[in-house]
Amino acid sequence: MRVQFSAGADHLTRAYPKLSPQLKKCAAYILEHPSEVATLSMRQVAARADVPPSTMNRLARALGFSAYNEFRDIYRNSINDVPAGWSQGDGELPATIEEAEFDHGLGTFQHAATQNLNAMFDRIDRKALDRAVQALADARRVFVMGMYESHSAANYFHCIGATGFPHWQLVNRHNGELACLLEPLTEADVVVAIALEPWAIDTINVARHARECGARVVGITDLRTSPLAACSHDILLVPIRGPGVFQSYVAVTALLEVLAGMVVAHSGQSVIEKMDHLEHRRREIGVYWPK
Repeated sequence: MRVQFSAGADHLTRAYPKLSPQLKKCAAYILEHPSEVATLSMRQVAARADVPPSTMNRLARALGFSAYNEFRDIYRNSINDVPAGWSQGDGELPATIEEAEFDHGLGTFQHAATQNLNAMFDRIDRKALDRAVQALADARRVFVMGMYESHSAANYFHCIGATGFPHWQLVNRHNGELACLLEPLTEADVVVAIALEPWAIDTINVARHARECGARVVGITDLRTSPLAACSHDILLVPIRGPGVFQSYVAVTALLEVLAGMVVAHSGQSVIEKMDHLEHRRREIGVYWPK
């Protein structure tokens, strides 16, 4: 059975940045373990979050509810959908591979990649994904942004998307492009922002400004407590835990391919023909190595 907690998680995500440190501690635990709110008592959740039971009621009131039971009801009412998030502890693997045989090491990486992929496909917020697809298909302009390690993912998403949608633009920091971007954003535009821990400040600032301008923000991130989640209209979570010192971008890449593929499918035959024409022109002018 799949369980969707997006209603409660979205509410908590928006409020998270403004909470006190103690309430943030409680909120972070709930965001990573949403099923416990639906299935355990208030005292049990408080004990697991390592906060006093009174903190649970304080959190509920800070979110605009009269008491914790009212807040808990939105989780209990969501028991038949898909989880919007997952614990970072799910499928945790050793941080290092010490004196392991080659095959064992290879198997460890295979296990991590497979587990991340399965978690992404099984637990993605399908409603948020559908909204993101609709927004990208209808957008006047799409700006794609990711910094540092996430820049390669943003570049890839822009590359495959721009073959069918020339109004997609990759945002870089070079030559003051960020400053130029901030002015013309309107509600007809969509910003796809990719920020994984550690979250790049530039990406968060652009996402916040885009939302203030009325543009739709599709946030691809690893945690609901990330600053990107709080300013995104559509939050798409991906697991990034790897078996070694590096984060895993396998699930991130898969999500971007799903997102781009669904936008193309939603947009119809004309976009597919446009992509085919571009591919044909590239071959004509010798972009690719001849067969």
